[in-house]
Amino acid sequence: MSIHPGMKMLAAVVVLFLAVGMSDSVILNKCELKQQLQTGLTLPPNMTDVLAQIVCHVQLTSNFNTSAIKTITESKNSGESHGPRKGRSAKSQGKNKGRPSSKVTSPPHLESAEDKNEVWTLYGLFQLSDHVVCNSTQSHSLNLCGLTCNKLLDDNISDDLACVQVLINKMTAVIPDPKTAKHIRKMISLIYQPECVNAKASTYFADCP
Repeated sequence: MSIHPGMKMLAAVVVLFLAVGMSDSVILNKCELKQQLQTGLTLPPNMTDVLAQIVCHVQLTSNFNTSAIKTITESKNSGESHGPRKGRSAKSQGKNKGRPSSKVTSPPHLESAEDKNEVWTLYGLFQLSDHVVCNSTQSHSLNLCGLTCNKLLDDNISDDLACVQVLINKMTAVIPDPKTAKHIRKMISLIYQPECVNAKASTYFADCP
């Protein structure tokens, strides 16, 4: 059975589209990320183990996938994170980038005070929040890094590194607005995973050249 030339062309276009889409997602390893952090970040002298702590965070949350996306629920009252909410595994992040799964919410008149929590979508290698560092269509954002959130999902991590640098700088800055300060503290607390607090560069990167 012969195949119509138009079908061949359509198949070729689909294959090309898939190849381009897949090329946007990269899986790094901790040694590669360490190298990029060393050249892309400026850290105070007393923060020698911060690189290990940041890379440990990346390993636990995005598994070094530059296109990882997940959602968490943040309590407006306590600032607690209530864990992943319909998040996608890192292996499937190359699909539907920048389009978080739809969320079903109750009508406003049926919501109680406890129900009115914030749903944060976390983007990319460092799992940065759309409420704090970047702008998405899903939420109002401080947009500290002046980015659309899709910029945190490609294989170019230079803007991701610049955004992490902004957060590091904010750690020592005076922030007069309480709401802004609260959101920044939440974002920084997500980067400093409890499991990574005691990570030491000398041991965590022991197998790196």
